[in-house]
Amino acid sequence: MKIGDDLIKEIVVKQGQVFGEADVVESKQLSCDHKPNSRFFVLMEGEEGATVNNAARRIAASREYAQYTSALALCSSNLALRIMGNLFLKVNKPAVHTRLFETREEAVAWLRLQMDKQKSQ
Repeated sequence: MKIGDDLIKEIVVKQGQVFGEADVVESKQLSCDHKPNSRFFVLMEGEEGATVNNAARRIAASREYAQYTSALALCSSNLALRIMGNLFLKVNKPAVHTRLFETREEAVAWLRLQMDKQKSQ
């Protein structure tokens, strides 16, 4: 996990790894410790063979998680992960504005657009 000064939090789930409930909780805690009282713009990338378990998806979609997140961009060029991402959007219905992208560049551009929208409010 990497957190930039611009509040973009990057999470990469490596090939063959499972991102679980404990990972979501730890990510949130590390973020809050690093920049208290901040809401983050999260970029989550999954490499081929990476998975996110049900508990992690449920937490990431929750209203509690939304207290710490301004926007969530999911990114993967892997078809299986893109299908899982679409299911996450339709089944879990995240409480925070969330979109799925094929490229990292598109995802980051969208997160920056969300930042600009938030600043202008």
